[in-house]
Amino acid sequence: MENWLNKRAQLSPQKTAIVYQGQRFSFAQVAQKVHQQAQLLQGLNIKNQDRVAIFGTNSLETYYNILALQQLGAIIVFLNIRLAPNELAYQIENAQVKFCLVDSTLTDSAISQVPQVHLISRQQLKEVAPKSYTPAAVDLAQVASIMYTSGTTGQPKGVLQTWGNHWSSAINTLLNFEVTSQDAWLCTVPLFHISGFSILLRSLIYGITLYLEPHFDAQKCQQLLVKEPITIFSVVPTMLKQLLEKHTQPYNSHFRIMFLGGGPIDLPTLKSCQKYQIPTIQSYGMTETCSNVAALKPEDALRKLGSSGQALFSNQLRIDPPNSVGEIQLQSPALAVGYWHNQELYQSKFTADGWYKTGDVGYLDAENFLFVKGRIDQMFISGGENIFPLEIENVYSQLPSIQDFVVTHKKDALYGAVPIAYFTSSDRNLQRQVLQNFGRQHLAHYKVPVEFRQIQQFPRTASGKIQRTALPTLKFKLL
Repeated sequence: MENWLNKRAQLSPQKTAIVYQGQRFSFAQVAQKVHQQAQLLQGLNIKNQDRVAIFGTNSLETYYNILALQQLGAIIVFLNIRLAPNELAYQIENAQVKFCLVDSTLTDSAISQVPQVHLISRQQLKEVAPKSYTPAAVDLAQVASIMYTSGTTGQPKGVLQTWGNHWSSAINTLLNFEVTSQDAWLCTVPLFHISGFSILLRSLIYGITLYLEPHFDAQKCQQLLVKEPITIFSVVPTMLKQLLEKHTQPYNSHFRIMFLGGGPIDLPTLKSCQKYQIPTIQSYGMTETCSNVAALKPEDALRKLGSSGQALFSNQLRIDPPNSVGEIQLQSPALAVGYWHNQELYQSKFTADGWYKTGDVGYLDAENFLFVKGRIDQMFISGGENIFPLEIENVYSQLPSIQDFVVTHKKDALYGAVPIAYFTSSDRNLQRQVLQNFGRQHLAHYKVPVEFRQIQQFPRTASGKIQRTALPTLKFKLL
């Protein structure tokens, strides 16, 4: 298959490829800039399937670096700019990267977090003598990218994502949501995360405009959604809630999909979306599946509240054991082909008949809609009863005064473990009795947290998810 950028530049040369801070560039202009960048990288003697790390923000420079490395057929190792120095050092060493391209928009203090071995800045790259190259074709079986997952135990795992995985994921989205060349996708999620990188690739495959923002700013996004012909926006629940707070006027008439990942939507938020006529699609996916494997269409949102939807066209889902609450297992052409230097661990995640074990717990209803209850490793037992934190969190998120609500547990002499909750709220005078009574109205008594710990804010990952491992270190007010 021909290189995706080159093919798109042939098919849609004058179409706007990217809008970045008011600057607009066509696919032809992007291709020209990327070819110049690729010649400089070729001057570093980067070869096909060499592993090259990218340490950057959602900048035009990072965008061009990604596409230039693809021209050379290099495997991109995406580094999370929020990681600690020791975490970055582990991933760079583990992936055995040849070079690390550093974004000049980052501060010196941020860049100093990266091990200096093989570090290449934009200024250093300008001093390299450019060399001609032959654009690498897209081999669907070849690894295109490595993204490290931040597991709850052990070292992060480098997920091997092939061109075929990314292609299958993009085609699933195309088929299920009828994406056309008239669409335009707003991206504020990080390019180094699968949620951001998948949007970049989709812009090439579909021939649609990518609106790239350095970071999520609710006020700025509200303005863009009103003034620009954006049709799709990817968010996580926290981003959506902040966006709704800034909603002062309807989005542009072309807007059609608020694509929600990172967890189910609560009823008050869903009703706000309906009030403002914002079509919201909930989804389920992971780094190993190169984005979403299931999604819930807006027309099913109310009758299937809490569901992540049905499996997308080429994907299959099942529950083990069947007809009950159990582990979510899947088969998909978008499923990654392994973990870097850890194929034994990767193979251990498959059943004897070839289904991938996600480590998530949930169930399928009679219409094959997926309901996710949480992670197996987050589940705990209290007095002989299985408790899934996500179930409790979804209930409490329906309280209007609750902003974020996270459930974990502590040891208990009688029950073994009991649920406790950390939360943020717009109500500084929220009382324990209100929270306790609300829980008892909607949950079995043993699921109601025994402690409610109010905090200022939650620490988050680069993708906007709450870092549960940091909860024990937080200062809180006990209600």
